[in-house]
Amino acid sequence: MSSQRILIVPQNWLGDIVMSQTLLKKIKSEDIKAKIDVLVEPAFKELIERMPEANQPIVLDCKHKELGLMKRFNLAKKIRGSYDQSIVLSRSLKSALIPYLAKIPIRTGERGESRYILINDLKSFSKEDRRKTAYRYVSMFSEKEELDEKYYPSLETNTKNLEALISKHVINLDKKIVIFAPGAAFGPSKMWPIDKFKELLEKLDQKYKILILGSKSEINLGDQIADGKNAINLCGKTSIQDAVDLMHISEFCVSNDSGLMHLASATGTKSISIYGATSPDLTPPLTTNKEIHYRRVSCSPCFEKKCKYGHYNCLVEIQADDVFKSFK
Repeated sequence: MSSQRILIVPQNWLGDIVMSQTLLKKIKSEDIKAKIDVLVEPAFKELIERMPEANQPIVLDCKHKELGLMKRFNLAKKIRGSYDQSIVLSRSLKSALIPYLAKIPIRTGERGESRYILINDLKSFSKEDRRKTAYRYVSMFSEKEELDEKYYPSLETNTKNLEALISKHVINLDKKIVIFAPGAAFGPSKMWPIDKFKELLEKLDQKYKILILGSKSEINLGDQIADGKNAINLCGKTSIQDAVDLMHISEFCVSNDSGLMHLASATGTKSISIYGATSPDLTPPLTTNKEIHYRRVSCSPCFEKKCKYGHYNCLVEIQADDVFKSFK
């Protein structure tokens, strides 16, 4: 029997793409010879190349909110006849266009945005189950099942790139490497206050070297934390693949519920995760090497980008002393 040829269409957010590796592992567990390609925007091409289960990334050069009908049509025409099945992990209409235009016979996806023609293999989840992101992903292939540890993401490292990063940023490996990831694209309701990160930094002694990672938009956050001695602000100075490699040499990663949290979870470093408006019951760091800080105040999880009460108690009540105890 010939192996299956499958196209995965993930949501184009860093954390979602990392979590989508659970689906790739699920497919490979049932068909080791399956050829799995993943459709992503250019920024995530090299991330897919770090997933050993992926055959190759298929790149769609569209911005996040761009419809790009001609781009989608041209790519669909190019890949027509290449796949037996597509699995669309987003519920948006545009995410289902390429599999339909490419005439992929089995087009699996959730109900959403009236995609009854575009998706011909519909999956249904309750509101609670669909928020369990990784569970939903593995359940998109064959039968629904609980998320097993064997499906947890695991990203490969690039030794040559890592050596270049160590040299470029003068990283002293005689010290234990700790990564701080203070940002969150979702909004402030996911972000532990900067003064808490600064307080935690002060508690870490000279045996630790702190690398602060984030996007260009988070450079100011890094500047507020970095002390010029034990902490280096690398926000805006590293790519996604650079972050993967740096996490492979870090012993701890302190992060909010963000894409970098999921990246850390896939590299073996201890994930020290801070939750506010979202819930670790639904989108936990997919690793056994973790410690989660979550207050479960009366109004959380609210899933709002900003605190409607203005107090952010779900985050403020998590103390630096509590997080410091995770450094064991």
